[in-house]
Amino acid sequence: MDKKKIWQTALGELEVVLSKANYRTWFKETFIYSCENGIVIIAVPNSFTESWLRDKFHNQIIETLKKFIPELREIIYKITTQKPPEIEKIIIEEPAIPAFSLNETIRKPGELNPKYTFETYIVGSSNRLAHATSIAVASEPGTKHNPLFIYGGVGLGKTHLIQAVGNEISRRKPRKKIIYAPCEKFASEFIDSIQNKKTDFFKNKYRNADVLLIDDIQFLGGKESTQEEFFHTFNSIYQGNRQIILTSDKPPQALSNVANRLVSRFSGGMVADIKAPDLEMRQAILLAKCKEKNFSLEDKIINYVAQNVQSNIRELEGALNKIFTHCEIYNVTPSLNIATKVLDEIIASGKMQSLNPEKIFKVISDFFSVKKEEILGKKRQKELVHPRQISMLLLKQELNYSFPMIGKLLGGKDHTTIMYGVRKMEKEIQKNPQIHREISLIKEQLYIG
Repeated sequence: MDKKKIWQTALGELEVVLSKANYRTWFKETFIYSCENGIVIIAVPNSFTESWLRDKFHNQIIETLKKFIPELREIIYKITTQKPPEIEKIIIEEPAIPAFSLNETIRKPGELNPKYTFETYIVGSSNRLAHATSIAVASEPGTKHNPLFIYGGVGLGKTHLIQAVGNEISRRKPRKKIIYAPCEKFASEFIDSIQNKKTDFFKNKYRNADVLLIDDIQFLGGKESTQEEFFHTFNSIYQGNRQIILTSDKPPQALSNVANRLVSRFSGGMVADIKAPDLEMRQAILLAKCKEKNFSLEDKIINYVAQNVQSNIRELEGALNKIFTHCEIYNVTPSLNIATKVLDEIIASGKMQSLNPEKIFKVISDFFSVKKEEILGKKRQKELVHPRQISMLLLKQELNYSFPMIGKLLGGKDHTTIMYGVRKMEKEIQKNPQIHREISLIKEQLYIG
């Protein structure tokens, strides 16, 4: 493969594992500038993208490119105004069957995907409330459930759902101004508008929207000036009885480093969660994806994938794509034996990512934006005691550690302190839905990765 096809194929794999917001914001205008002697130069449009790719996604890019460039030794990022080459629609050579998900063009951030509709959205017990609320909003935007705040783990269909609302409103009321943007796009456009002295243009664009759809609003955390701007944008749209829909990986009250006045507004409408799909829903999703891609799999293969890939919809689709692509390249008929071999690495890595105390501390510290050392320490502030007691609970429930062992891990605390903390959290889960949701989200991160 030439460098253009290598990058297209790599992007196809990265799209499966990254959030939609990250993929669309940071990879949209990148391409391989050169590839010689094991050194790959990736062209990026600006220094902002360069720093994010280098600091946040460098390891993932290396791992992905090494599949196609085994001799890869180094990746360098080069800022250039040169536009990427035109993306081809089909990237698998001499396909024996349709090219499935890899034949899609890369969509610009902020552009609604016409594939994301209510008709293509699989509904089950894990997302029924969010789906029903979204349909109600699409029928009467600005009058019901405003704002609508949808939260859940990675790859569970939040982006599909809010874009389905946008597409449905656009179908019913074509003159409505609908703006969809990942939060990071909103933030980067705001920064650009300040640097280029175009803040009036930015404000007019967002504040005059009839429907504003913002994905991954948790990325507002820590961005004080962007929060200030979004506060005024929110007020302008809300006071005009126009619709706001937000998604996040956690509920409003659990958002880190987001101003209280924003959290209050996010909580003021309808808050709906999406959980990981159960077995029956995973089977339904797989069947729908097979139909969409015009590909047939035996029931026993569907059941095998559904039973072994349990974390989220994106990974289910990624597993299907691996089976499809393998069968296409080698011109073989899919079988349970082939599916087992093809998915062996994915399933093994998921199961062998054995849970350990370090991972629990890492996920909890990230979730609550506190340092691991603070969780292990002795300070008694509420914002530290709460994640500390959740750590106690998960070490007991998920790893079955003894109270003395947990006490030792948590800086030498007495086992009676641990026992009290675990019992308290068990009671809180029963009576406090907010804490129950927090722990559910943390567990998703522990097992999804």
